[in-house]
Amino acid sequence: MEHQRPKLADVAHAAGVSRATASRAMNGLPGTTDAVRRRVRDAAAQLGFQPHAAARALATGRITASHVERIEILIVDPDPDALSVKPYYGRVLTGAMRALHDQDVSLQVRRVATPPAGDDDPPFGQVLINMPVAAAARVRRTRTIALGETAPGIPFVAPDNDGGGHQAAEHLVTTGRRRIGAVFGPPTPCALERKAGFLRVMAGAAQPVASIDGDFTRARAYAAAQELLAREPRLDAVFAACDVSAMGVLQALREAGRRVAHDVAVVSFDGSALAEAADLSSVYMPVEEEAASAIRRLLDPALPAPGRLPTTLTVRGSS
Repeated sequence: MEHQRPKLADVAHAAGVSRATASRAMNGLPGTTDAVRRRVRDAAAQLGFQPHAAARALATGRITASHVERIEILIVDPDPDALSVKPYYGRVLTGAMRALHDQDVSLQVRRVATPPAGDDDPPFGQVLINMPVAAAARVRRTRTIALGETAPGIPFVAPDNDGGGHQAAEHLVTTGRRRIGAVFGPPTPCALERKAGFLRVMAGAAQPVASIDGDFTRARAYAAAQELLAREPRLDAVFAACDVSAMGVLQALREAGRRVAHDVAVVSFDGSALAEAADLSSVYMPVEEEAASAIRRLLDPALPAPGRLPTTLTVRGSS
C-alpha cells in the first residue's frame, strides 16, 4: 500500500497541540511560544511533512499550504433552524466538500442571525451567503467569494435567477393560467432577481399578479398563500420563490380544498429534493456546482470568475 503523505493534523497530533496551533507554529504567527514552535517543527521534520499541493494554486498570493487551514461558509440567516429546514444549505455543503475532497483543508459552517462586526481569528477564505452589501466590506481581511451578487469588488457565483423566474412565469402564462399569485422572497439579490424575471414576463403578457413578499420559510409562505386566497378566491396559479416556501403554499391550498394543478398550479424555485418528493414543478439551480466553483476560486484567484450558472424549469405534476 502506498504510504500516505502526512498532513498538518498528523503534525499537530505528534506535537500534542491543536491543528490551529500547529498552523501558527509552522508559519511563525503570533499565539505560540518558542518551545511550542520548536516542538511542532521537530514533529513536522520527523514525519516528513511537506506543504500541501493546494499551495501551488495559491502562488499569486504567495501563501504556504499550511495557511490553507480553514475555509468558512458564513451564512446570514435569522432562522435558527435554517440549516435543517432549508435544503439549499445542505446542497452548498455537498458542493463545497466535493471541491475539497482531496485537499488538506478543513471546512467550517457558521450561521449568524446578523452579519458579524468582525473576526478575531479570520479563516483563510470565506464563502458568503446572504451577506448584505453594507456588511460585506467588513469581511475583506480574508479571501472572500459570495454565493449571489453582493458588494462591488467581491467576486461571486450565482445561478441565473432572473432567467429562472422568467421560465416559471412563461410556463404559467403559456399553460393558460390567468389569475396568478406569487410568494416572493426576502430583499436579497437572488430573491429580487427571481422576482424581476417573473414580473417582466407578466408585464409583457399584460397579466396582473397578486403578490406578497416572504422570507423563504414555510410558515410565512403558508400565511401568504392564505392571504392570497382571501384576496383572490379564484386564484389558479402560484409562484413560490423557493421550494421551502412552496411547502407552505401547498399546505394552504390543501386546507382550502383547492386541488393542486387542477384548480391551482404551483411552480417553485430551487429544484431540491423537496420538489421531487412533492411532485412540484420547480426551476432547478445547480447549487452544488455553484458552491464547488466558489471553493475552487478561493483556492485559486487566478481562475476566471464563475459568473452565472444556467437554470432549468422541471415541469412535474403540480402544474
